[in-house]
Parts: sequence; structure tokens; C-alpha cells
Amino acid sequence: MQVTSPPPQEIDQTPSRIILRDGTIAVVRVTAREDLPALRRFFHELSPESRRRRFFSFVDPTETLLESFCDSTDPSRQTTLVALRQRDGDLRPIAVGSYLDLGGGAAEAAFAVADSLHGKGLGTLLLERLATLAAAHGFRRFEAMVLPENSAMLEVFQESGFEIRSKTERGCATVLLSLNPTSESIAAAERRHALATVVSMRPLMTPRTVAVIGASRDPASIGHRVLRAIVDATFAGAVYPINPHAAEIAGLTCYPSIGAAAWGVDLAVVAVPPDAVIDVVDQCAAAAVKSLIVITAGFAEVGCDGYSRQQRLVDKVRGYGMRMVGPNCMGVLNTAADVRLNASFSPLFPPAGRVAFSSQSGALGLAILELASERRVGLSSFVSVGNKADVSSNDLLEYWEADDQTSVILLYLESFGNPRRFARLARRIGRRKPIIAVKAGRTHAGTRAAGSHTAALGAADVAVDALFHQAGVIRADTMDDMFDIAACLDSQPLPPGRRVAIVTNAGGPGILAVDACEAASLSVVPFAEHTRKALSSFLPPEASVANPVDMVASATPESYRRAIEATLIADDTDALIVIYTPVDPRSADATLQAIRDGVAAARAGGATKKPVLACLMAGHGRPQPLELDGERIPAYAYPENTARALSKAAAYAEWRAQPPALLWSFDDIRVDDARAVCTRAISLRGDGWLTGDEVAAVLGAFGVPVAAGMLAHSAEDAAAAARVLGFPVVAKLASRHVQHKTDVGAVRLNLSSESAVRRAYADIMTRGRGVAAESDIEGVLVQSMISGGVETMIGISDDPLFGPLIAFGLGGIYVEILGDVRFRVGPLTDRDADELLHEINGLPLLEGYRGHPPADLDALRELLLRISQLAVEVPEIIELDLNPVLAMSPGNGCRIVDARIRVQTRTQR
Repeated sequence: MQVTSPPPQEIDQTPSRIILRDGTIAVVRVTAREDLPALRRFFHELSPESRRRRFFSFVDPTETLLESFCDSTDPSRQTTLVALRQRDGDLRPIAVGSYLDLGGGAAEAAFAVADSLHGKGLGTLLLERLATLAAAHGFRRFEAMVLPENSAMLEVFQESGFEIRSKTERGCATVLLSLNPTSESIAAAERRHALATVVSMRPLMTPRTVAVIGASRDPASIGHRVLRAIVDATFAGAVYPINPHAAEIAGLTCYPSIGAAAWGVDLAVVAVPPDAVIDVVDQCAAAAVKSLIVITAGFAEVGCDGYSRQQRLVDKVRGYGMRMVGPNCMGVLNTAADVRLNASFSPLFPPAGRVAFSSQSGALGLAILELASERRVGLSSFVSVGNKADVSSNDLLEYWEADDQTSVILLYLESFGNPRRFARLARRIGRRKPIIAVKAGRTHAGTRAAGSHTAALGAADVAVDALFHQAGVIRADTMDDMFDIAACLDSQPLPPGRRVAIVTNAGGPGILAVDACEAASLSVVPFAEHTRKALSSFLPPEASVANPVDMVASATPESYRRAIEATLIADDTDALIVIYTPVDPRSADATLQAIRDGVAAARAGGATKKPVLACLMAGHGRPQPLELDGERIPAYAYPENTARALSKAAAYAEWRAQPPALLWSFDDIRVDDARAVCTRAISLRGDGWLTGDEVAAVLGAFGVPVAAGMLAHSAEDAAAAARVLGFPVVAKLASRHVQHKTDVGAVRLNLSSESAVRRAYADIMTRGRGVAAESDIEGVLVQSMISGGVETMIGISDDPLFGPLIAFGLGGIYVEILGDVRFRVGPLTDRDADELLHEINGLPLLEGYRGHPPADLDALRELLLRISQLAVEVPEIIELDLNPVLAMSPGNGCRIVDARIRVQTRTQR
């Protein structure tokens, strides 16, 4: 077993975007036969020197070679990628990259970039995608012939991060580039993408010039409301209303078109009817507009026609190299003092702060801004992404990662575009800035037929929970919960542990706080003797000084000040919850000031790394945070809210304090053999369940410990198998179409003689024919009878968006009865495997309970990691159930007693 690098980013072969170093966009896709005229023109328009560097000749490439570039139908032989931009009404090539099979796992790679776009990173971007495509189709290295003076191409290879070797002979350099992703190559690609994304987002997020296309004199129209919002927020730059039928709106001069207004506007806000949007985009491109916000609705959200209209819009925008928020969105806000942008139809401009928010719902955005203002949570920026046709939450994560004005990121999500990329970004960014998310749609809109325990238990929300947990994303249940957590993380240090001190002047709220803390896995432990003595020195005898500190209703402001200072400084606390229920409203202001003073005194005394949360249970409306020099104490209405927010902060602090988890691989696995079994089964029978022999071959290729067994096709075969295996044995029906064999009476245990085996064979076959067609019965599987051990299960369920879900729990009948199963998104790290083992409720059975021997946890951990690698390396597998997996005593490993695998053609997924 060895540490391995993370898997490369998957590349979709459908048209997608790439972000150049200058922040502009291009479309990239594999070539097709109809690209021949465009490629012929592209290579002809290259400068003679560029052609010489690509083809070692000044002349145009031959027609035969051009035709080969247009044939990407067999990526195991060759593939060409083309980057495209709009020009004169057409998408035209601006860069071309190809690989061609050389045999022995090698492919020749070559690239050409339009002369006007050298230095924009196009070669590197195409290399990344070609390398991923080639590796996915069995290639292990690229070979490239490069002229020594072609320093730009040599630099592309050097910057890729892949392991390279080179040699020079006969005036030409040969570069050998390994396609095995390394931590360095992946990190280099992530850095390049992050920098390009930030540059591309700046015209959107920090524009110096804004045009409103569709500005209107009608106060009820969206165009007027957007323009009014920009003006009222005192935008720091120039504003250009575009309306051919007005001379002036909101005190600003109107222009008939964007071309008549200005050249190179940073941001155009589009609020015109949906049928006019495409023409507006063309006009914006002609005027060199850098980015767009399309407020207009009537696109993918309205059905097939709208989806087609949106796809044309995206093709235009990306073809012109622009970024776009929307369509069907509310807009963008930036509260920075040197920007003050409200490019939305919200009349409310929120207070400035350090919390960034992305919402997938425009309608909800208005409520979010109101809630932020009500809660006094200052925002750095707010983006309503709408249909996410271009700019997505992933883009915003990368932008806010680099934004010095943002320290906490909030997301309202209704769907994921690329959850695997989201997980990588969140895992990286969350190490510095907490990410809090509300994910709508926790339940299935419908059900799907599931042929395995894993698939049946893997409900829609399971993948989201697993993804968030692994990536360190803090999941909030409601918007109110989100702002509770954000208020804590925005203004307070992360708790160094889970020990909570509670100071209150009312016993009831104190008890509620203790219950809420315990329910949230926080610890309310008695104070040390010296802390209790310090509290007793100034509190009345009837007060409780154990924890919670109940100062009783007569508590004075001075009591609050001193109790807060004493408990916050105490070595046996990691956080403090202060509860105040006014008994005498006349002393409320003085008490709140005393709370501030107590915190300030404790900070001055060295307690700078412990969060303080206030629960102010009085007054009308929502309690407001307590401000003191350089600090804001978040305030909550109820103890439960306070404890939940603190618990989420503690869990996040623990996740962030963990060292990076590691991916593991195994030297003894045979990926090609396992994939060959799956692809052969698909070619013979189509998608479906593997036979017993095929399952055994796949698992054997990955070194998975399957219980010894032999397939019998007659009673005599069964008896002979039992003699070889040794008595006692188990006999069970072998049929890929029968899931629960015990339910149909097709399993016999503890067979101790040949005659018992023969009778069992006959009986099992009779029962099998009653539930399955003769052609679906493979025979009877005879296995050694294994006694002892704990029954567990391990499974794979492939999610179309998230990839493989890996499941672990108690097995056998416990799966249906208890459902004690936990999930993680593959590939598993060593920490993921450990968490799966230790999170199930049945952990005491694995650790040894009331004299029952413990299970071999090390063997289970290795099995989980092997199955995870199987899920990633053999993507044809869409369901797998190992149930039961008998975990034997320590040192004796584990044995898979029953296994099922379902496969599906990759192109259908």
C-alpha cells in the first residue's frame, strides 16, 4: 500500500469553457469532420514561423493530415482538441492540440496557437485536457518533437507540472512527458485555473464602468430598478444607461446603443426581452464589453425552448471571450468603499462587511439581503447566479479565495454543476475561509429502482452530506441557521475545543443551554476548584458556580463582568455562552455594557482564542450583536440557536486543524484485467449484473478477500466441491438476478456430509427455478462454512453527479433492519476509511462487546481502500454489494461471503 496523488480532473468531451491568463474565455471541444474548412484556414493564417515550429515546414499541412485532425472518433488512437472564439459571426479556431498513438502506451503530442494569442496559456490548457483524455484511454506518456528555439512550447511542458525528460539530437528536442498525475502537476493546474478565474471575474465584481442595457423610465420595470439601484448605491465609476428612446433617465444621459456609449465597458447589465438578448450580446462584443449580467428570464428555467435559447447565449458569450452572470438572476453587489456596486434590482444595499454570499435563487436573494441587514452581518459581495450558464458557485469560490475583503463564504445551492470540482475547491479554500452552505432539495422528487442495498440506502441527500463533510463545508439547515453560524465565524475566533462555559442569571435558560450543548456534542463540564473559588468570592451563596454559572435573578452588572472574566480566562474552557434574561429593564443597558467589559478584561488577560456568544432573551425583534473595540459578540434569541452555531464552529475548527488526509493505492491490483471482465460482459449481454465467475475475477484483480468457493452444475459437482473445500460447507443459489437468496429459501448452511450437499443442491435448484428463468441460473455455489466474525457490508453506488458513493455498515439482516450504514464520496482517503469504520452505531460490536472478540479493523480499513480504488479505476461498475463481509478477530482479516456487481456502458452515463 502506498500514498498516491489525487485523481486528475475529469474532462467532459462536450463543448466547455477554458479561461485564459488574461481572464477571457474560449470554447474547447474535440474536433469533428465538419471542422476541416476551419482548420485549413487556421493553419493557413498562422505565420510562416509558427507553421515551421508546428510542422517543421513553412508550407501548409497536407489535406490528409488535416483530415486526420478532424477525426476524433477513436480516442484510443488519436484525438484533437480545438479552442474556439467568435470572429465575423463564426466560431473559429484559435488553438489546436492533438495526440496520435505511437504504440507502447506512448502518443505524439503537438500544439499550435494563433499568433495574436501567444502567451495567454492556451497551449498549457490544451495540454492539460489532452493529457487527461489520453490517460483515460490507456496512454502513459506523451512524446513531442520541439525545435530548440521554440521556447514557448518548451515552457508549456515545463510549467505543466508533469514529470518530463528531454533529449536533443539532430537539432531537435524530444520531450517525454509522463501522463501520471502528480501532486505537483495537479497543484500547478489548480494555481493556473485559480489565477485566471480571478482575473476573469474582476470586471464583473469590481467594474470601473457599467452600462445598463434596457434602462427604462418606467419605475416598475427591471431596467429602471437596476439603474436606480446603481445610482442610489453611489457607484464609484461611470454609468451608461442604454435606451434608444430616452435622452435621460435618473439624471444620467442615455445612449441609443452600447457602441454609442463607450468602448471597453467593464460590465453590461442586460434587462431586455429574452428574444433580444442574443443581439445585445453581439453589440456588446462589438463594443469590447468585458462581462455581462443577464437579468432577463425565459431561458433554461422555462423548458426545452428556453434551454436552446440559453445554449445559444452561452455559445455567444464564451465565443466572444466574456464572462456572464445569469441569465434569470437578480444581479451582483459589491460593498467595497472604492466600488459600491448594486447591479441588481434590490432596493436594499446591505452594510459592508467580510461575508460573501452566492445565491442560486434570485427571489430568495431579496430576503437574504434583508436578513443580512436585520442580523447586522456585513457583506463584502453578493451574487445571484441564476441559471449558472457561465459563472457558477465554483468560480465565485475561487474569486473569494483571493479576495482580501472576504473572510466567510455563504452559499445557497439548489443544484451542483460540477460537485467534484466543488469538493476540491472547498477543501482547499476551507483551510483559510469557512464555507457555509444551505442545500435545497433534501428528498427524492421520485424513486428509482435499486438493485442493491447500497443503492437503496444512498438517498439523494446522502451524497451531499458526504461531500460537505469530506470537503469541510459547514451545512446549515435553514437560512436563519446559516446567518447564526456566519455571525459566529465572522466575528469570533475558532474554539480550540468543545468545553463550554455558561454564565446566566436564570436557571431555566441555563438548563436549556446545557441540554442544547450536549445534543450538539459540546461539553459542559464542572469547573476546576480554583475557578469555583474565584466565582464564589463575589457571587451570593445561592448562586451555582459549577457550570453553568447561575448567578440567579439578582445578578448585578458587576456580577456579569466578573463572572465572564473568570470563566473565559479559566484553563478548563474553550468557549463561553453568556445568557441574559432582564429582570429589571432599567439595568439592561448597564448589564450589556458589563458583558462587553468582562470580555474585554478577559481578552486583555490573555483569553484571545476563545469565542464568546451571547444569548439575549428579552426585548422586541432580533437581539443585536454587542460591539466592543475590535470585536463583535454575536447575539442569539435562544440557547438552542447559540449552541448549534457554536457546535458548527467547533466541528469546522476540528476539521481545519486536521493534517491533510492521504489517498492510498496498492501495487498488486490489476486494473486492466478487471476492466476487461466488465467490458466483455457488457459487449456480450449489455448492461446488467455480472455472473459469479465474473464477480470473482473482478474482485480477485483488486486483491479482495473472497471466501473460498466452487460453482457446481450438478449434485455430484456440489459434493465434489464440498470434499475439496472441507466440511462443513454452505450452498447457495448462483444467479445474478436473485438478490435476497435467503428470502426465497435458496441458502443452506452447515452442511456436514456429501448426502446433505446433494439434497441441498436439488432443493436449491428447485427453488431457484421458481423465482428465475433457467437461463438466469448459473448453478449452486458451494463455500466453506465460516464461523465467528462480525457481519458487515461494503458497497458502491455510482451517482451521476458525485461519482462513486462508498458505503460501510453492519451487514447481513442488519442492513434492512437497522440501516446502520455511512457513506463517503470516492476516492476514499485514509481518514475517510477510518471515519466510516468509527461512525456506525454498531462500532461496539467491531471493538468487542461483552466478551465478543473484536474485529480486524485494519483489514476492514484496507478492504475499504481497495474497494474505493476499484470504484475509481473501473468506472463501468455502477453498483457493488459485498454483504456480508465477515470481519474476523484481529490478525485474521475478513472474508466476503456474497458479492454482486452491476456494470453499465460508460457512454450511457
